[in-house]
Amino acid sequence: MSHPRCRIFPFLFLLLLIVWLPLSGVSPKTVKVFTSGGTEKIQSFQQEKITYISFSELVEILGGSIAWKLIGHQISYVEDTNCFDFVIGSPFFKLNNSLYNSTFPAVYLKGQLFLPAETFFPFLDRILPQKIIWSRESKTLRIESEYFNVTDLSISLKANGLLVEIFLTSALAYDVFVTEGNWLNVSIRNAKLNSRKILSRLDRRYMYNLKTYQSAGSGQVSIRLRRKIEKWHHKLAYDPPRIQISIADVGFEFDTLGIPPKVGPDNKIDVIVIDPGHGGNDYGAIGPHGTREKDVTLSIAKELAKLIRKEKRFKVIMTRDRDKNVTLQQRADIANKAEADLFISIHANASVKRYVRGWNVFFLAPAKNDSARAVAQFENSFFLREQTTLETDQPEEITDNLNNPVLNILNEMIMTEFQTESHDFAMMVDREFRRSLKIPARGVDQAGFFVLNMVFTPSVLVESGFISNKNEEKLLKSSKYRKAVAKAIYKAIKRFKAKYEG
Repeated sequence: MSHPRCRIFPFLFLLLLIVWLPLSGVSPKTVKVFTSGGTEKIQSFQQEKITYISFSELVEILGGSIAWKLIGHQISYVEDTNCFDFVIGSPFFKLNNSLYNSTFPAVYLKGQLFLPAETFFPFLDRILPQKIIWSRESKTLRIESEYFNVTDLSISLKANGLLVEIFLTSALAYDVFVTEGNWLNVSIRNAKLNSRKILSRLDRRYMYNLKTYQSAGSGQVSIRLRRKIEKWHHKLAYDPPRIQISIADVGFEFDTLGIPPKVGPDNKIDVIVIDPGHGGNDYGAIGPHGTREKDVTLSIAKELAKLIRKEKRFKVIMTRDRDKNVTLQQRADIANKAEADLFISIHANASVKRYVRGWNVFFLAPAKNDSARAVAQFENSFFLREQTTLETDQPEEITDNLNNPVLNILNEMIMTEFQTESHDFAMMVDREFRRSLKIPARGVDQAGFFVLNMVFTPSVLVESGFISNKNEEKLLKSSKYRKAVAKAIYKAIKRFKAKYEG
């Protein structure tokens, strides 16, 4: 199924816009792409002093998915909730529901999509969580995951009013002031605002409008609230760093329509269940040099549990703490009986294409692309084999439960109940991974994972890298890398608690 904002261009539109670019005499070259994890090279060529880059190769670094709709004519790129549609030979493209002109046309060459760097990257920079910086002089591209230091906004209703939180990467000086029209303004010195992420938090239940302002030496977030502000105070909180504005006014009355249900079994975020994928005679994926996924996932899970237990802010439960078989039902039962507030399933990815790299964070929802569908099919295949064993070896009442249509309907309900919170937590893990892991980011995606669909709480599945890639297999065997994965997940857990706990 296509992304809801991706639609095939009408045929007449395609005929009117096609302007073919002559490619005679093109000399293939490469451009360097600098990321927090090192340097990559992608194909490029020069045409009339314009540098064209292989967007097909760049997507492997950025994450998201790319797919042809009309072979040789139309291609789409989906990243999170955004969709680009390109027509080969045309300078016009669609971003979500709006039409834009990149001046120079999209090009199809040797099976890849090439786009003009100088004129297209400003549009790409609008929608990505990373900062995209193209140097025309040096012909280099920088993807800066740590460019922004004001990263997100949260607004939530509390018992005594409203809590507004602005998330930072480190402590920054700031001022809070209220102006006419009931605008709450937060001016932050030396701020670099992730405006795209902040503006996506517009919530009509609490605010009329939300704006960001970026200048050379500061940034400002302005919120026009629906009710008059009378009593309020603010402070700088830590772990994670954030500006908190508490609007403690008994006069606040909000429309509760659409307020999501409480997260987890209670209003506390204090029980974390960690699920190391595979185990026992289920090895999971195996790397080129024999590294087994079940060993990697258990090691990362133990590192994460160690971090959580050290600070004593959460109770942590592991679905397995040694090399043993744990069935799908047992994993779910452990989480549900513990009344988990978060369920984190840890895995390592694999592909027949040994060059494929990067980490992914998944939440439970119907898959939007073939890549996510393939990951889900691979992970689910182990549980399908488990179900086959149950059907042949177990009593009839167990197999009846596996095929019970009422239980299947309930599972579909579970899929949607915590989807918003699961997606939100996945985005928090994504943010921390981008800052900490020195491999390409494949971003947040969604798919139908069996292991998540039976758990009654917000949940994610983390693919910590491609064990099928020899370089990432080496990393996954590294204690330093596994600790970095665990530390990033723990930071996301604390951020989730800070946002959702009442």
